[in-house]
Amino acid sequence: MKKYIQFGLLIFVILVAFLISNQNSIVFAATTDVQAIKNGEVVYYKNVFSLLYDELNEGVTFTKKVQDYSTKKWVALDSVTIVKTNASKNIYFSKETDADKYIKAYKTKNDITLKKVNLNTIETSAQEKYKKEAPSIVLNASTTEPTNTNVTVNVDITDNKKVTLKKWAIGTKSAIKFSIAGTTLTDNSFTVSKNGTYTVYALDNNGNKRTKSITISNIDKTAPAITLSIPESDTTAVSKKIQVSTTDDTGIQDLKWAYRDKGVEYFVDKGSRKAPLQNANQKDKIIALKNGVYTIYAEDKAGNKSVKTITIDGISEFTEVTQTGVHCEVCRMDLHNTDPNKVYSAKAIDQEGNTHYFCRIGCMYHQEHANGIAFTNKYVRDYSATAPRLNNWIAVENAVTVKFNNDETTKGIMGWKLFHFTDLPSAANYLSVSKEKVVAEKLENIIEYAKTNNKGMNYQYEVDKAAQ
Repeated sequence: MKKYIQFGLLIFVILVAFLISNQNSIVFAATTDVQAIKNGEVVYYKNVFSLLYDELNEGVTFTKKVQDYSTKKWVALDSVTIVKTNASKNIYFSKETDADKYIKAYKTKNDITLKKVNLNTIETSAQEKYKKEAPSIVLNASTTEPTNTNVTVNVDITDNKKVTLKKWAIGTKSAIKFSIAGTTLTDNSFTVSKNGTYTVYALDNNGNKRTKSITISNIDKTAPAITLSIPESDTTAVSKKIQVSTTDDTGIQDLKWAYRDKGVEYFVDKGSRKAPLQNANQKDKIIALKNGVYTIYAEDKAGNKSVKTITIDGISEFTEVTQTGVHCEVCRMDLHNTDPNKVYSAKAIDQEGNTHYFCRIGCMYHQEHANGIAFTNKYVRDYSATAPRLNNWIAVENAVTVKFNNDETTKGIMGWKLFHFTDLPSAANYLSVSKEKVVAEKLENIIEYAKTNNKGMNYQYEVDKAAQ
């Protein structure tokens, strides 16, 4: 009897010592050969499957260890050979040779061949069970288009059991974090005011957990930044370029301008819209034709709006009646009222009602397609009219544009041998040739040439400017 008491005391002392040395431990089951570090504590599991399932459930990676059957030392789970001893029990070996010896000895003693278990097989089983039993979460944003308002995240949670808790939190978070974090989700949605990643958490009455994250990146509540400048080289007296630069997170969807100081509300249904540029090397610009204040308006794809003003001076007065010694606003060629060799042969009206004068139709289309001026109406001079031709204009879509020489090169299309009339007989009469020698030029060819001839136009502008 005394021996039994002494033995019992010995077992008690050993157990107390074990518990004292593991006072931060949690025992999930009777076995003590499978453990993980969870929330800074040592947690014991019934088997590797239970450990891996809990790892999936918490959404974090544990430090996983098992006890070597031969040495009784704790070793990393992913470094061992696993031997299945019965339907619910595995043992673990650091060395595969030790596992093989154990299997051989067991066979000799019990006439049963034990099997090795691949860790990947256990992991796959845990993943399949988790996928089947954990709550399913689907998240959708109310809009993915750029917006300057809050975005609602719609939440759809389904489960084969009852969902007992739903939460959401800012940032990417694992399920284990929601024990102390997160906002309880009372409805099937929540609203966010800033871009970022948001996580939703669900827990069912079997203790299964899942998280799902969504990233919102389309909220933009900042108005576009507008920078305006006038090139130092732009010293012409007839017009000046206002170079426009915009910066915005979601991109600009509308760019307008107006003469005088205007507020954002003015541009709701007014203002001259910038025409699209033809290539990425061109810069947005406004052509100022008179002195004063100009307002540039920008609206981004999220609907944020801003305006900025700039004051222009140094431009000479320019009217159709007193056009002597002024210049085409594109190539800077002199324009005159009466000289048929230097007559301004094209004009256009912009969306603000301003009139632009050009030496030829090519410069007018260049201004529209290369410099981005949006014109509402475009006209060409009727060459059959009598000088000074002050009011003899033909809308470009109604004009008959001709080349005098059939063999003229493409570059010549934009030269002085391109004339405009109301009909072919008028052209033949003006040019003093038979009607058969007059060839009409298609308007779309002229437009296309003006679009693609930017290099030539820029070169001509620089040459003419240097000659002034």
